[in-house]
Amino acid sequence: MRWKRILGISAAVIVVLIVTAYIIASSYDYNKFKPRITALAKQYTGRDLTLGGDIELGLGLSPTLVVNDVTFQNASWGTRPQMAQVKRLEVQIELLPILRGDIHVSRLAVLNPEFLIEIDKSGKSNLEFDVPEEPEPKDVEDKPVDGKQDFLKFKEVQIEGAAFTYNDLQSGKTEAISIENLQLKSPEFGAPVGIDLKFTYNKTPFQINGDFGQISGILDPDEQWPLNLTITAVGSTVSIAGHITNIMAVEGMDFKLTAKGPDIANFQQITGEPLPVKGPFDVAGHLTAATLESFKISDIAILLGESKISGEIALSQKSPKPQIDAKFHSQKLDLRPFLKQDSSDSETETKPKKGDTKSNKVLPAEPFDLQALDQVDATLSLRADQILTHRIALDKFQLDLSLKDGHLIIKPLTTNVGGGALSSSLDLLAKGNNANLTTKITAKKINLGEMLKKLEISQGLDGIIDLNINFKGQGKSVAALMAGLNGDVVAILTESELPVQYLNLVGGDLTTSLMKMVNPFGKKIERAQINCAVCDFNIKDGLAKSDVLMIDDPEKTLLGDGTVNFKTEALDFGIHTKPKKGLGTKETGKVSVSLGVITKPFKLGGTLAKPTLGISPERAVKTLGSALVGSGSLASLFVSVSSGKENPCAEALKIVGEGTPKIPAKSGKEKEQKGTSEKKEEEQKGASEKKKEGLGTKIKNFFSTPKE
Repeated sequence: MRWKRILGISAAVIVVLIVTAYIIASSYDYNKFKPRITALAKQYTGRDLTLGGDIELGLGLSPTLVVNDVTFQNASWGTRPQMAQVKRLEVQIELLPILRGDIHVSRLAVLNPEFLIEIDKSGKSNLEFDVPEEPEPKDVEDKPVDGKQDFLKFKEVQIEGAAFTYNDLQSGKTEAISIENLQLKSPEFGAPVGIDLKFTYNKTPFQINGDFGQISGILDPDEQWPLNLTITAVGSTVSIAGHITNIMAVEGMDFKLTAKGPDIANFQQITGEPLPVKGPFDVAGHLTAATLESFKISDIAILLGESKISGEIALSQKSPKPQIDAKFHSQKLDLRPFLKQDSSDSETETKPKKGDTKSNKVLPAEPFDLQALDQVDATLSLRADQILTHRIALDKFQLDLSLKDGHLIIKPLTTNVGGGALSSSLDLLAKGNNANLTTKITAKKINLGEMLKKLEISQGLDGIIDLNINFKGQGKSVAALMAGLNGDVVAILTESELPVQYLNLVGGDLTTSLMKMVNPFGKKIERAQINCAVCDFNIKDGLAKSDVLMIDDPEKTLLGDGTVNFKTEALDFGIHTKPKKGLGTKETGKVSVSLGVITKPFKLGGTLAKPTLGISPERAVKTLGSALVGSGSLASLFVSVSSGKENPCAEALKIVGEGTPKIPAKSGKEKEQKGTSEKKEEEQKGASEKKKEGLGTKIKNFFSTPKE
């Protein structure tokens, strides 16, 4: 039939055309394109591109161009001539889309490529090209064909045996990544691209799987470019799922982030440094960012070892200073793995070597570096049901912090410690490197034994602490700040047991003297029992004066007073040891005998760095004189002890309640001697209320009834 003949002729013509095209294509010398290709590379990079092998063509419905031995020149200062070299490059292109003005790459294969990224000593990268400054031709602006932005599409990219090297000549560090295989594959042109990457970094194998949008999405600022990746290494998994609206400008990010693994310590294989924490971890968060200038991570959930943290953090760089706002809550925050434990915590104390030298000062004189406080503004809210460190366990922790223009305010900081309560505030104003500091700390009924049980520490240390601190000072170093310090410190310890081994921490000679004070009769003891210890320091212009310093145990009472000069770090204390047992007369009780047989008159002198403690009758006479002749705190306390009372703690608290400076004279009613215990308690209450900066009436309850 006629139509069959027409069809046969048409088929024959097509075959002839294909054969003719094949003969022409196969006989064409594609190496003629080499000069043009290398010239374009030189024009846009200023460096030489060398095509060592011939350009070959593999014919078919998808022709394949093959190039061997391709090299690209490195910067002139580079450590090797080539920045990149490829053993074999194959590009397979669909024919029909070319007729529509599109380029559809069916397959791009790169075999054994080597890439070198370098930073010179000035910080310049070899990715910065020295392009010749020539006037660019006024080409017609590229416009999408028929409004399309997806004229360039890839269906498959294959890279095998690749090596990436990063060489930083500034730091001297070199990092290498070896790619076993990288495959980017799309089921059809225009669909998301799947990724399968296997590589090795720092001798650690990594694998990345997932998918992301087509290349055309990178060029379209209005198209959401999806990104879903899963990274696996050292038995752990990191996942990223979401999209970027404008990938070229890095805008419109919305990602959900997760990371989990059986042991975070395994990351040591990547970092090369041991991590402070071990155990399973699970981290999640939701990252959103309109631009890189402003982003937020919400729905934070962190499980790390025994710690659990939730919250959110936001960063804005729209103002001259970055603004950070963070809110966190933790059911349990165990900081012990992250904090270095003092050597004194160990059972065996390392003795100093003969050649070791000790600084003459304890207070650091190095200038403060407070510039960081003026580099960022921030607010922080932290709530924790429990916080654990090596030395302290905190419950119901609350912290509110603000930092604005170098002004740091922490108010309040409250927590429960050992069944008691602690509250604190801090106001630090940084002007240059000068710190203006005001801080207050109040602790009530903190049970050391209960706190140590929560830390699972069994060291036999027990006692109840009450503390009140008020400090105000300024300076450009710790030493300068302390030299002009003003404030008040009141501390009370009751019902305490102290292992004698703790005395070994202060040094050999001082330890021997302390042992004589703690154990004057030479008994074999492992624990020192303390009924109470009371001290009251008033600080003015760096001079801390102790109105009251007393330690009472079942066998004796230590009385003292003195000063700490923070300007010179000099110590000057007189300490007297008086046994509870003694002989006297009916007229004088035990006063006369005690004055003659003060068993251990000590002087604590030297400096904070090198304290000295020894027997000093001269210092004892000085303090005894002020005690007997004067009418102040130590005098009344000394009479209380010498009168034979088994526990002078109540009197000591009364003195602490009075404090210094001296209070106005009491009214006639207050001067009236009261014979009953109820009248004495009222007198103590009246004195405590007049204390300007003390512990208050509640703490007095510890001592209202002396122990038998």
